[in-house]
Amino acid sequence: MTSLAIPEAERPRERLFSHGPAALSLQELLAVLLRTGCSSRSVLAVAEDLIRDFGGLEGLARITSAELLSVKGLGKAKAATLLASLELGRRLRAGAVEEGQPGWRSRLSWWAADLAAETREYVVALYLDDRERLLGEDRLSYGGLNGAYLDVSYLLRRAVRHETSRVVLLHNHPDGSLVGSAEDRALTEALRRRLELLDMKLAGHFVMAKGEFRPLAGSCL
Repeated sequence: MTSLAIPEAERPRERLFSHGPAALSLQELLAVLLRTGCSSRSVLAVAEDLIRDFGGLEGLARITSAELLSVKGLGKAKAATLLASLELGRRLRAGAVEEGQPGWRSRLSWWAADLAAETREYVVALYLDDRERLLGEDRLSYGGLNGAYLDVSYLLRRAVRHETSRVVLLHNHPDGSLVGSAEDRALTEALRRRLELLDMKLAGHFVMAKGEFRPLAGSCL
């Protein structure tokens, strides 16, 4: 069944023009991108399968090309459209990180939201100049549920490359806790000492969970 089998007034594309994109469900928005279904399923059924099988929008945001191409009813053209649309959404949400632009604190909220659904722990560094303007950022490493390994030497090389004056470190806790561990505090002190040797400062270390963030006790200037 294709979208032609759906009454015209109920077709996602027609509803989008009649009522605006905000009125469409996630299923309908995906159907607009997919355009058509396949011989045995309507485009809305294919969209519903994607949402169910990959865990909603959050799951789709992390989908790979190989995973999409394994879905019955999707070919390279439809998979490419979905992947490109998801990437555009990520870029719009993130905003351009341009050298010398202010606003690193707003990035904390963005990263908290971005890492909220992750089941692994990630470590991210923000690089600032002496006026605390954002120079760049890196997702440095990831680990399992209980921790991530941080290559401090690599972080320092990246900081030097950005001509950094201050570094902000953040990591997520997949278990939902905003309380820093003893290992988190030890890493903070070790990194602070290493940065001081390069005439840099640690501007803060933040723990993130469930879309929220909290500074690690004693880590912020």
